[in-house]
Amino acid sequence: MHFHDKDYETPISDLSGGQKTRLALGKLLLKKPQLLILDEPTNHLDIDTLSWLEGYLVSYPGAIVIVSHDRYFLDKTVSIVYEISRHKTKKYHGSYSKFLEQKAIDYDKELKEFEKQQTEIKKMEDFIQRNIVRASTTKRAQSRRKQLEKMEKMDRPLGDEASASFSFQVTTRSGNDVLKADGLSFRYPEEEKYLFTNVKLHVNRGERVALVGPNGIGKTTLLKIILGKYKQENGTIQLGTNVQIGYYDQEQANLSSSKTVLMELWDDYPTVNEKDIRTVLGNFLFSGDDVLKMVSSLSGGEKARLALAKLMMQKANLLIFDEPTNHLDIDSKEVLEAALNDFPGTIIFVSHDRYFINKITDQVAEMHPDGITTYLGDYDYYIEKKEEQAELERLQQTEETVNTTDQRKRTFKEDKQLQSERRKMQRRINELEELIENQELEIEKLEEKMTQPEVYQDHEKALELTQQTSELKQQVDNWMEEWTALQEEI
Repeated sequence: MHFHDKDYETPISDLSGGQKTRLALGKLLLKKPQLLILDEPTNHLDIDTLSWLEGYLVSYPGAIVIVSHDRYFLDKTVSIVYEISRHKTKKYHGSYSKFLEQKAIDYDKELKEFEKQQTEIKKMEDFIQRNIVRASTTKRAQSRRKQLEKMEKMDRPLGDEASASFSFQVTTRSGNDVLKADGLSFRYPEEEKYLFTNVKLHVNRGERVALVGPNGIGKTTLLKIILGKYKQENGTIQLGTNVQIGYYDQEQANLSSSKTVLMELWDDYPTVNEKDIRTVLGNFLFSGDDVLKMVSSLSGGEKARLALAKLMMQKANLLIFDEPTNHLDIDSKEVLEAALNDFPGTIIFVSHDRYFINKITDQVAEMHPDGITTYLGDYDYYIEKKEEQAELERLQQTEETVNTTDQRKRTFKEDKQLQSERRKMQRRINELEELIENQELEIEKLEEKMTQPEVYQDHEKALELTQQTSELKQQVDNWMEEWTALQEEI
């Protein structure tokens, strides 16, 4: 969960949203309950933690119920989807993507069945109308009428429930160079260590840049430097010609809790008439008396939609988003994706919603403590390139390991050979010592025999024993030389 020794004494009130989420998950997972109920578990989690959580849940031995608007996460973790719509639930087997496919198939099938029944009803009604007054066909017409009355009529299948409807426009087109940041570094006044250094980011008109990286790496801080809310310690940052910035804050700090929904928007644009303000709010699903709600009473999703409504009214040509999909339901996310894909300006955003990144971005900028690495492509391409890099590193490590292992094998083999030779020498030393000892005993016997009168008085016999003794001593000398040499080698 990325907590370290230095974090243990930190008050929970000082933790970020992501840290609180990770802490709550850690407590829950330590319990290992038979039923795990997770309500929006991916909010505030960085991508590395998300990937870990997906792997953990896939192998979790208990049952799991998840409420989530993270479509990528759902695809990785669930095998059954319950859709709650219009006060009813419907069960689908498979991943989230399979659910979408099956839902579309079911809708088409129900629509065709409805249309077929409508055609049949029309034919029956026409037959009854033509034949009810004719004596010869009255009975048949009456029979058809009874059949029609007994028929269980189908309702026209309803499509998706109402979704927000909006688009982002610009009042002025920016120059081609929208943002140039070079060599940026930043640290908080009370900190000695830099949060990041040497950040370089060049953005051109029309580009969609996704900033990714682990929690605490400085993504939101970098956005605030671009906005001018924070000042970098080193480096330069330059906005291009006619660049107008619109900012979406994940904390919705730009909303006034003491205002109504209507006045929150109208106060910022007092020259727009009320009818048009209400129309805009209606597009964001605030209809009727909803516009008179206090901002403080709104849910997270409602506040997110209101913040998007304010952003839309700005008509800025550079949109900067910090976690725009947090708190949005799936329908609202899809509407936002469509609106951003049609947006004629430039987008820089921070998000941990991988499905959203895939839909929006054309380049992924990965932040790390000593800069930014840019990948031209969507999130899946970025992951693919990261895996390729990791595989190359693994291969290099494997090659180094193999080389080291080969070296160790060679050394081991040489050691084994040396030990084997030493054992042979030691066996030969032992063998020589035994031979020398036996030979010396034999020499003693011969010399003792030569002292006997019957031997030393027999010239030939004495000469034979003397020669035999001399040969044995020479053999002992040879063995002693070999023994000495072996002792020196071993």
